[in-house]
Amino acid sequence: MGLRFRKTISLLPGVRLNISKSGLGISAGVPGLRGSINTSGRVTGTASIPGTGISYQKTKTLGSRKKKTDKTTKTKSAKAIGEKSSAKSTKSSAAPKKLNASVVQIDENTLKSIHNTSDEKIEWKKLAQAESSEGFSYDEETWEYLHSAAPAILKGDIDTYLQVIFDVNPLDDLLDYGSNFEFGTDNPAKIEVEFVINDAALSDASQRLNEIDYNGLLQDFVCSMSLRIARDMFALLPVQDVIVHTVLDGETIFSVDFGIDNFSKINFGYIDASNTATKFRNNMSFDPKRGFAPVNRV
Repeated sequence: MGLRFRKTISLLPGVRLNISKSGLGISAGVPGLRGSINTSGRVTGTASIPGTGISYQKTKTLGSRKKKTDKTTKTKSAKAIGEKSSAKSTKSSAAPKKLNASVVQIDENTLKSIHNTSDEKIEWKKLAQAESSEGFSYDEETWEYLHSAAPAILKGDIDTYLQVIFDVNPLDDLLDYGSNFEFGTDNPAKIEVEFVINDAALSDASQRLNEIDYNGLLQDFVCSMSLRIARDMFALLPVQDVIVHTVLDGETIFSVDFGIDNFSKINFGYIDASNTATKFRNNMSFDPKRGFAPVNRV
């Protein structure tokens, strides 16, 4: 704790959380006031005078329903909250191809299954009104956690949004496809997710396919991932919009705003990912021969 001088880097306005294979962290606040939480549960509050480089910082350790260092326990809890459901009665039998233990290769068959599954929707109103776990599929501890979080979630408390994202880690099963996910919001009615494409997952396809076929595959992959991210976030939080930004080689190549009204009408078992995603408000510059070009964010 103390007065200090430092340079700051501006991220998205308001709040953001970062999940990657190397770790996870959350930041929240407004200009001059910011809070952060990392995987160890350490919470840091910073008050600053914008434009001066002067700030005051206080740090404490967050108490949680689980020890964040217990990876097995956290994984089990996350699965209990967010089991995947399929748009069809059966999932695609296609399995991703692996060149080694850590790199999943994206091919046409894999693409067909990305947006077809999602987390089960959390019914926050039902959880808030319930007096017991009867009628829910969660174990007792998970139900107690969600039940206790429900009132704040329904009030649009952004800090609780971030804590739930931190505990559930809704996109952890997509880390083979994206090297990084960041979540941010300054409005409880929406959530923004930045998705950085994992280049290594596309190396096999880039060598195997001609340029036009590869660019088409990449477009389908980007759109399929965007749809899947939106599905999981709508399932987790009572937001009206999920905004997804796709980043490749440090540049935003697709930015789309999914509104819940039209999104809820999609029959995911019978869609073309690119056609469906681009029906929403978006920025994309794509040519089959040249591929993607950088765009501004929506």
